Amino acid sequence: MSEKLTRRAGITEQQPLLSIDTLNVSFTTPRGTMDVVKDVSLALVPGRALALVGESGSGKTVTARTLVGLNASNAHVTADQLDVLGHDATRLSERQWRGLRGKDIGYVLQDALVSLDPLRTVGQEIDEALRAHGVRGKAERTERVHAALRDAGIPDPEVRAGQRSGELSGGLRQRALIAQATVLNPRLVIADEPTTALDATVQAQILELLGSLKEQGRGLIFISHDLAVVSHLADEIAVMQHGRIVETGRASEVLSNPRHDYTRQLIDAIPSATGKGTRLSAGRRVIVPTRPLRISAVSTEAPALDARNLVKTYPSAGGTVRTVVDNVSFTLPAGKTLGIVGESGSGKSTTARIALGLTEPDSGTVTLGGLPWVGQPDGTGTVSEQIRRPHRPDIQLVNQDPLSSFDPRFSVGRVITDALDAGSVGTPADRKERAAELLGQVGLPLDLIERRPLTLSGGQRQRLAIARALALHPKVLLLDEPVSALDVSIQAQVLDLLADLQEQLGLSYLFISHDLGVIHHVSDDVLVLKDGRVVESGTAQSLFTAPTADYTRNLLAAVPSLPTRATSTALTGGTQ
Repeated sequence: MSEKLTRRAGITEQQPLLSIDTLNVSFTTPRGTMDVVKDVSLALVPGRALALVGESGSGKTVTARTLVGLNASNAHVTADQLDVLGHDATRLSERQWRGLRGKDIGYVLQDALVSLDPLRTVGQEIDEALRAHGVRGKAERTERVHAALRDAGIPDPEVRAGQRSGELSGGLRQRALIAQATVLNPRLVIADEPTTALDATVQAQILELLGSLKEQGRGLIFISHDLAVVSHLADEIAVMQHGRIVETGRASEVLSNPRHDYTRQLIDAIPSATGKGTRLSAGRRVIVPTRPLRISAVSTEAPALDARNLVKTYPSAGGTVRTVVDNVSFTLPAGKTLGIVGESGSGKSTTARIALGLTEPDSGTVTLGGLPWVGQPDGTGTVSEQIRRPHRPDIQLVNQDPLSSFDPRFSVGRVITDALDAGSVGTPADRKERAAELLGQVGLPLDLIERRPLTLSGGQRQRLAIARALALHPKVLLLDEPVSALDVSIQAQVLDLLADLQEQLGLSYLFISHDLGVIHHVSDDVLVLKDGRVVESGTAQSLFTAPTADYTRNLLAAVPSLPTRATSTALTGGTQ
């Protein structure tokens, strides 16, 4: 690191950034005291990255928020030592914390879409941090905002500074959050799941950007459930379970030769080239009762979905036309899985909406189990909703963010019976019985039936979303990033559940994901999209072992991979 960069970041090589000994964090609740972080000890020096990994509820985020003084008012923090940038953090007032946050400690929040104010421009968001820390001159603030965006790898920073979060892609939003966290050149940067739900190439760019912070001599705490990503960036890893650190050490050593059973379970749960076709979790296989409440007219002999020459355009500024789906064709055989991959803006979501019959293409057709579904073969128009309506239960959607798709007023049971009501299936007693049956089918205990979805964990919500989608006995599930925000072990359980359901119910899956390791694990065939066009398609085996398109090779090359285990078991986030 250059002397200039060292001075700019305000860092000396000898100064430790963090010294934590026996940190405990508990919360006072109406039900009593809840211990969340227990006897945690950590250290971090400049120019190094420490990764905190573990499942939801392991205490990772609470530990991080303690280091920036952002725990809730009912939190109780104790430690034998809690030294943050030379300050005893147990004695800091809120005013003193405000002086440190942003200026000396940058915090990159997890969800860029909801962490940025949709009513303000990106430039205003970053400018606020500068004003809060005494940068008064408007011209200087504007220059520093543009410089921070430029340093974060955002093209045309002068233009982007005037845009709101809804006008930016996922990768640009995440870069804007990093620019906001680093505009004041903090000595310590904490990044909480900064690459979740990003495409492989965008993820690689964000990791490179975070790596540059280390090169500038800053300290980095990196929270992630993606162990392959962690291996790319971290120098040391601390594995957390139930609030405690169960294993810590150099990243290469922890990932290649894990000592604790929990660490080994996390690594074994990652989809890999060698694990295709095998179960990822230790959970029991679900047993699906066969008691259909409706009979489908959709053929199980014809392809589940067959799309031919789909084209979709939208008007753009200046009277031009933007083509988002350009002559896309694919076939999803009954009982099989077709994976769709591609970067943001590749046309994945629009293609999915056309397949669902929610968006009408400019041209092209889709058949559902041999029945006309979208577009007329002779090009004279589309299939009427009156013809489609009886078959809508046969194709169902599982959203990426299930919580936002549930009515917050509904209980778990009501979420399912509402779908059954919409399909006019059976009697009220039948529907209530079916709801209970579906909970068991997706591995949820019956005592959750009166709970609100907000009180469920991420994995439980995703299982509920799958139960709702299965309510009307569909033939096809369109799965839009169904595991992107889940911890690796919960992801493994959901992927195993989907495999069990497909095997026993003969379901066909159209599976959209940015995670190429997941796509390889679940897919029989894969479709690669770029700029609305199909650049490559074929079996999962051939595409991952011998891709023919440069774009596909670039996607696979961008996927971080885990170091080889000491037992020579190949583990990878995508392909070896």
